[in-house]
Amino acid sequence: MIVQPINELTVWGVFDPGKPNLERIIVHVEQTLNLGRYGLMLGICAANSSAFPMKDNLLWFGDGVAVAGNWIFVYTGPGQPRSEVSPETQERIISVHWGRNKTIFNSADLVPILFRVDAVNVRQQTLAGPERQT
Repeated sequence: MIVQPINELTVWGVFDPGKPNLERIIVHVEQTLNLGRYGLMLGICAANSSAFPMKDNLLWFGDGVAVAGNWIFVYTGPGQPRSEVSPETQERIISVHWGRNKTIFNSADLVPILFRVDAVNVRQQTLAGPERQT
């Protein structure tokens, strides 16, 4: 599949891989945007700086504005989202949590895949059968 690059966010890497409560993916915000269009998937490394997405391993960032220069720390474990200013650099750090009960990056073959949602189509559920009789 050929897709456009994402230039508005940059994945800096996985830090403290395999360490519970510390393992995190760090993303830098290059331009002001709504995080609701973005998320991460877990993938398996492939040739030419690509990766194959793994089933059932997706994190949506959720709606919210991030400003150019902000950092997003995605902790793989459970926790509460928060936003704080680094006392050293005065940069805003937005922390979100994937909510996994185990660390994810225990193999060098596993990588985060940043994605952007450009369009969706949601089919509304309709009840059919005996439950819906009038």
